[in-house]
Amino acid sequence: MPWQNTSTFTPVNWTISGPGTTNTQQVNPDEYNLSYNLPGEEGFDTKTWTVSTVGNADGDYTFDWNYTGFHSYFNVIAFLNTFNPDITLYSAGPSNCCSSPSAGFNESGSFTFSNISAGQTFGFTMGGSHFDSALRLEGNLNLKQIADPVSVPENNSIVPLIALGLFAAYSTFRKKELQTKLTRV
Repeated sequence: MPWQNTSTFTPVNWTISGPGTTNTQQVNPDEYNLSYNLPGEEGFDTKTWTVSTVGNADGDYTFDWNYTGFHSYFNVIAFLNTFNPDITLYSAGPSNCCSSPSAGFNESGSFTFSNISAGQTFGFTMGGSHFDSALRLEGNLNLKQIADPVSVPENNSIVPLIALGLFAAYSTFRKKELQTKLTRV
């Protein structure tokens, strides 16, 4: 095969901030789990967590995402948005037992942050609310960065180019050699 696809990118590092307990787990260099857990009182107001990173180079950044969670059973709301740009990826509720997001949710997709500049902050906001006595908001966002394939010639596809270059050099040498012989005559 004359061309191969290789990934050439540096994965970004993610952080999460917000109320309660948050956790950042790097699964692989290009994959993170970012979670929140907020035990509390009945009648949560809407709570939001911010998952952010900084572009390490100019360009587009593509991620597969999976947002899972449990926001209790009554009057449950769950959402996942991006910032830079502001796009809603998932928004559900209010729902009661037991249609999603009530009793848990599991949503997936893919998103590309376009035209990000090196040093620019971008990411996600996620969260929700409920109004019952289960006293929990729990969620996890799994992000896997996808590299754009770049075409790179394999070593064996360079051989014809080298042969062509050698032929051209030989032809030039022979031409000069013949010209030298002709001028002696």
